[in-house]
Amino acid sequence: MKLRLLIALFTITTVLSAQGIVFEHTPWKDVMSKAKEEGKAMFVDSYATWCGPCKRMSKNVFTKSEVGDFFNENFINLKLDMEKEDGVSFGHKYPVSAYPTLYFLAGDGEIIHKEKGGKSVEKLLKLGELVLRKYDTSEQYVEAYEAGERNYNLVHNYVKALNKSGKPSLKISNEYIRSKPDITEDQRLLFLLEAAIESDSKLFAEVIENKNKIEELVDRETFVKKITKATNATVVKAVEYEVPSLLDEAIEAYKETVGNDKLSILKMQRYYHENTGGQPELLNLSKKQFKEVKKDEAELGKLLLDLKQYEKNGQFQELIEEANKHLVKLNNNDINIVNYCKFLVSIEKTDQAIEIVEKRMRELEKKEVKSASLDRFLKYLQSK
Repeated sequence: MKLRLLIALFTITTVLSAQGIVFEHTPWKDVMSKAKEEGKAMFVDSYATWCGPCKRMSKNVFTKSEVGDFFNENFINLKLDMEKEDGVSFGHKYPVSAYPTLYFLAGDGEIIHKEKGGKSVEKLLKLGELVLRKYDTSEQYVEAYEAGERNYNLVHNYVKALNKSGKPSLKISNEYIRSKPDITEDQRLLFLLEAAIESDSKLFAEVIENKNKIEELVDRETFVKKITKATNATVVKAVEYEVPSLLDEAIEAYKETVGNDKLSILKMQRYYHENTGGQPELLNLSKKQFKEVKKDEAELGKLLLDLKQYEKNGQFQELIEEANKHLVKLNNNDINIVNYCKFLVSIEKTDQAIEIVEKRMRELEKKEVKSASLDRFLKYLQSK
């Protein structure tokens, strides 16, 4: 449960997100080598160009920023057309009998998980979470560590593997740092960045103290992702124990290391109140977040997705309606219009929804463009 909460929080607070999954464009054997080198699992979307569910996933699932944030962080990703040469080669070793088939492979080629059929955003994220739990490489270090071996690479890789699988690592990390190992200053700083998995810890205090030196050793994106994970873990802890002071501590740690990013901090606060029942605070924070993101289509879409569960709550409806209306102004594509109008129907404003769809269809007709999806949706609205 804690891993799920942490994943959910990370997908809404990461500040260097990609717009969807970034897929590799090299042969599958090279991608597998990269996965092995980086210690990550390899995600393979085995598809065919004529496959309907494959097309829908490519258009509506892989492109979502929350999916991209999670999969780009945790996997090396590859799309393979199974009817082309590289796909055929892959299929000889990893047979595919239905499309799409989603493979998760270890760097040595071992199958971690295989699943057939298209997935929604939610189901694909759950699948990724399952694979992270299954892909536990920490066991390969246990025997040597328990036998007393303490060389830097072994301990660093052990802690990294524990962190990836969601297992506790703070005890080992603290023991290692307290032992004052014979390592270079750069090694110590890099170990601290990996080991400081919660911002309410002595290890993280050392990261803050050495922030400038650590940033010289890693790129900005890596640094921000590590800090975000650590602060998010403390926010999750604040939710679990309903301790607002831990939320404040996480926000302060984020400010000291990453900076005073207003949007990211608002998301942390919203997440806390959403999961501890603070609806008045949640509504106020949601309004503030709307003001911050009203010119950003992707972020506004994320906010609406978060608020969807409150569509039946009268206190939230005015905000949700305004946010939907604004999203359509930013981009009046079919998806945004349909989502807006579905909400209007849910609050008994069907006539307004019909007007919006009819207006859009008139605009398209002037351009000699037809939209089958809007036409079907209009007939549905008129039948209600």
